[in-house]
Amino acid sequence: MGQLNNITGALLIDATAAFLNGAGLGVGEDKNKVIPKTFKEKVNGRLEEVPYVSAQSWRRWLRNTTNEENNWQPSDLKSIKESEKGTTTKIATELNPIDFPEDDLFGYMKSGGKDEESIQRTSPFKTSILKGIKNMRVLSTDEAFVHLKEGTPLPYSTRFYSTHLEGFFNLEYYRLGVFDNLGSHQELSKDLVEKNADNFDVSDLNGKFKRYTLKDAEKIRRNHASGLLKGLAFLRGGAKQSAFGSDVAPKVLILAGLESANPVFNNLFIGTGEKPILNIEAIQQIASDYKDKLATPIHIGIRSGYLQNETEVKALGEGFIIDSPIGIVNQFNQKFLINE
Repeated sequence: MGQLNNITGALLIDATAAFLNGAGLGVGEDKNKVIPKTFKEKVNGRLEEVPYVSAQSWRRWLRNTTNEENNWQPSDLKSIKESEKGTTTKIATELNPIDFPEDDLFGYMKSGGKDEESIQRTSPFKTSILKGIKNMRVLSTDEAFVHLKEGTPLPYSTRFYSTHLEGFFNLEYYRLGVFDNLGSHQELSKDLVEKNADNFDVSDLNGKFKRYTLKDAEKIRRNHASGLLKGLAFLRGGAKQSAFGSDVAPKVLILAGLESANPVFNNLFIGTGEKPILNIEAIQQIASDYKDKLATPIHIGIRSGYLQNETEVKALGEGFIIDSPIGIVNQFNQKFLINE
């Protein structure tokens, strides 16, 4: 088996009668019409409207959920520079991956100006958007009125959808607790390096750049990765929950440790029946093609009764572990992260 350098996976969310990510107001309407994010995709020779949730949006859900589930202090966005008129011109998080796990996992950026230091850590956690699967995406409009004490009622409408949203992700596990300062590309500020000098093992890169590895990086790596997966299992968030409440915790969650950074678990769901189908042939092919790269069995978590081919999924043999979404996270964490 391969070395555990990455944790890659996929998720499927039940978005039945949902509005999870807004795109503002419709254009050319006689009344207010709130619309969700959609894009066009060609299906059987015609363009079809596809509802989706942006990566930025569901990553924010995950950041918040992960902080809450692990009692981590959030690395909140804040204004770091204002114009002469007092308006915000630059924002940043704490830019501190040592004290804030969120910064280690999701990265950060602060652009420098004259006599200012630029700081950037590309996110070790890579994600796709969440998009509605084919043949299972219907958009509808909810017509409503605001009734006033005086005057005529004010009409408004909200466009919403019924679909199942799939996405995939890859966590560059090997990067957690490790920070490179490469000339103009600095992951750590000078102040942070100086304040935490005793916490780092420092090595040279190409003779002139520095790599800072936390002395307890292995422990930190396991803690941050297991905390992220816990947040993923209990994922919550989304727009308009008061009117279109949705449980966005994954109904299907797939995880595996991988040596290479390939987000292999993508486009695995089929919508040809009343319920989604997991493409068994495709996931078996992935297991075969990447058998030398896989560092763990493929963990598949499914909510009971959610998949049309649940029996076939549960019949998958060697190389697969089947449980609920929360169950497979618990198993993965206990075997490969917490007790390592």
